[in-house]
Amino acid sequence: MHNHPPVHKTDWLWFLATMMTFSSVSAQRIESKVETDLRTLPQERQDKLQDFADKTMHFLDSSPWCEDKWNTPVNIMVTLRLEDMSQGAEQRFKGTIIISNSYDIQFSDQRWRFAYQSGDPIQFNENNLDSFTSVMAFYIYLILGGELDKWGTMSGSSYYEKARNVAEQSKFGLGRFIEGWDRRLELVNYFLSDRHKPFREMVDYYFYGLSYTSEDNEKARKHCSTAIQKLDRIIANDPENEYARNFIKAHYQEIVEIFRRAKNKEPLRTMLVLDPDHERIYRDILER
Repeated sequence: MHNHPPVHKTDWLWFLATMMTFSSVSAQRIESKVETDLRTLPQERQDKLQDFADKTMHFLDSSPWCEDKWNTPVNIMVTLRLEDMSQGAEQRFKGTIIISNSYDIQFSDQRWRFAYQSGDPIQFNENNLDSFTSVMAFYIYLILGGELDKWGTMSGSSYYEKARNVAEQSKFGLGRFIEGWDRRLELVNYFLSDRHKPFREMVDYYFYGLSYTSEDNEKARKHCSTAIQKLDRIIANDPENEYARNFIKAHYQEIVEIFRRAKNKEPLRTMLVLDPDHERIYRDILER
């Protein structure tokens, strides 16, 4: 098992130039940015929800999601698109959420209905189901699980379990707001399954390698090379694996910089096959 302290995210353009900094690999303190799209709502509803983004952001940033001795932040980007589904006095909405860690993990969910009364506080309690905050908490736990997997082998499992607990309770306990919870439960069960284990192991090797980029390039390349070999096997077994494909999109530039000056460029030859969209970048280095 690889265990290493967090490294901190700075400007990625600077990273590509210097290979000295990279994303946090232990991320528990939430720093969020929330945007709302209220254009389909009646003007009266829009006026009442002007502070909804700020309240959601405060909820995300102030809730005690977990303990972290390094107090390392994870940046969360949230976009909420709301449609009015109100009946009578109850304000009810159909929502679409796009939530990401601003780097390499993103989820999109359109099957979401929730109740929210203008002026109500937004709070999450693991023992008190809520049609709005339970969905938010579910995806926060998924992102934290993915972040902690970068810190050590399978280190995110406890947060995936938290997400599964939210999904199981919500699927059977939210009454008329259960839409989407069957799919969310399937999603987190997949993350905890043996089928997803090779991907999680690959992520651990990759970020373990990144933790050495500022002090030992050979160690960095060794572990990142192992990660690329694992990535190759994942895609060989499942060519359409969306998580492997998204990993490549998020990290191909880092991989190029790590191996640009390496004597052994076999990892780049592997990436040439795995990532044909950026073939020219790999060939420019390999053909020098």
